[in-house]
Amino acid sequence: MDRPLVGADDYYEAPVEQASLGVTGYIEGAYGSVVDSPGDIDADAWALRGAVNLDAGGGFNLQTDLGYARTSIGDADANTYNGTLHGYYRDNVYAVGAFVQAARLDAGFDSHINDYMGGIEGAYFQDTWTLHGAAGYGQARWEGFDADHYMAALGARVYATDNVRFDLDGALDRITDSGIDYDIRSLKLTANYRSIYFPVTLFGGYKYADEEVSGFGSSVSGDSSTIFGGLRFSYGSSSIKEEERLGPVWSNNSRAF
Repeated sequence: MDRPLVGADDYYEAPVEQASLGVTGYIEGAYGSVVDSPGDIDADAWALRGAVNLDAGGGFNLQTDLGYARTSIGDADANTYNGTLHGYYRDNVYAVGAFVQAARLDAGFDSHINDYMGGIEGAYFQDTWTLHGAAGYGQARWEGFDADHYMAALGARVYATDNVRFDLDGALDRITDSGIDYDIRSLKLTANYRSIYFPVTLFGGYKYADEEVSGFGSSVSGDSSTIFGGLRFSYGSSSIKEEERLGPVWSNNSRAF
């Protein structure tokens, strides 16, 4: 029964299926408008971002993010460039790993800020929801000045269906040097819908950010509200849920919104 019908006298060896590397990712474009900010300042931002995830086998993965954002406030423009490399282990229940990232802010006037950070991140998967978080430390450098940069982020993703997801993300950044602290606290809500016919996701949401500069017994603070939306073009996945569980799972900590 285990011999071929033709050439029965010849040695027969069944083919062995070879494991292959899985590559999954997306490219997204987004626009955001500040609808409420201190001093009634109007601001608009455009962002372009891409992510690629490589499944190296045995649960080990590499994810790379690259991003660009342009923010306009009145007649002034600022450009942000960032990139992140994630190395992590993932199975059906959790993911855990580490990241390194670099960002550069060009604010004009021949001045720029460089920010470098490394840290850890993790995620916990259930059938209809995901919890994820990250913590990092780095250095922010501007015109010869160095400041410590601390970051903590926590978020949840809830699936109404495999192609409808709601995200809630909170983050805290503190940049501190010589007794002066610059704190950025943000909370973001995003709705995502992916077509079952095309690998395109429509997303939109609201972000609230509170900024405070404190030191030497005094502080100055302000907040802003941003409405944003965009499109994500994916490859290597058939749904939003599959994209997260098999492809890029981490968010870029340097995203404009």
